[in-house]
Amino acid sequence: MSFELDVGPPSAEVLEVARQELRETPEVRVAAILELRKLLQAATDLSFPDDDDFLVAFLRPSHFYVDSALKLMRNLAEFLKTHNDIKNVLPVDLKDEICNYNLVTVLTNRDQRGRRMVVVHMGEIWDPKAVSEDKIFAILYTIHKLAVMEQTTQINGAVVLYDFEGLGMKQVKGMSPGGTKRLLSFIQEAAPLRIKGVHFVKEPMLFNMVWALMKPFVNDKLKKRMYFHGSDMKKLHAHVNADCLPANYGGTLPALNYGSKDWYPTMEKHSDFIKKFNSAGFK
Repeated sequence: MSFELDVGPPSAEVLEVARQELRETPEVRVAAILELRKLLQAATDLSFPDDDDFLVAFLRPSHFYVDSALKLMRNLAEFLKTHNDIKNVLPVDLKDEICNYNLVTVLTNRDQRGRRMVVVHMGEIWDPKAVSEDKIFAILYTIHKLAVMEQTTQINGAVVLYDFEGLGMKQVKGMSPGGTKRLLSFIQEAAPLRIKGVHFVKEPMLFNMVWALMKPFVNDKLKKRMYFHGSDMKKLHAHVNADCLPANYGGTLPALNYGSKDWYPTMEKHSDFIKKFNSAGFK
């Protein structure tokens, strides 16, 4: 099974969500694009693509408040200045880790609210010696760029499932406060993406050590969107309908029969956009 991005225009129903939740109307969108472009041109230290589609990707998570969109761009530039090693990563740089270890899976379907779903495997199938914490972040960072290409995902947002089945000390030792802070600061401050839910599933008692790493860096807004389900998939289904989930998570869809290697070609296909995104930051 292959995975293709949904790069078409949003449906009327999705645009209505944008109107209700993001203040988006054709008039607001046009005016905000023009104003943000002017502010970006005046910000002589920033270098961002300023075509309409790229600017809208930052305006939507900012609810079309132009100052907030510029602040988000500046936050991203600061993040990339701090973590310069991630700035120019391309899919080909991650091909081995993506195709051979199957740690991150983008589901082909959306949830009942039209949100994109991503599963991150952090339990026993993760060998930190083979795929470092840094590489996992690079994969997630690259996936977020693909999500930015989907207007429906810009509007409806994304849901992340962290699967900790079989978590052991090997995996716990593979995580660090620095790596955890990097991930959470990106999600909370610099990502032009609406994260609508972070669900932890199949986490054993040892997960308490992982949460102790994460908790100091989680702000109140994200904390309200974090859910801990253990092995109780019915708790997960209260947020993501069972008919949107594979059997792996108590859903009615077939068990996952594809993985990272099946969606890697889509990453490669859109390398030009990833290069364009990589050009963003400080001059």
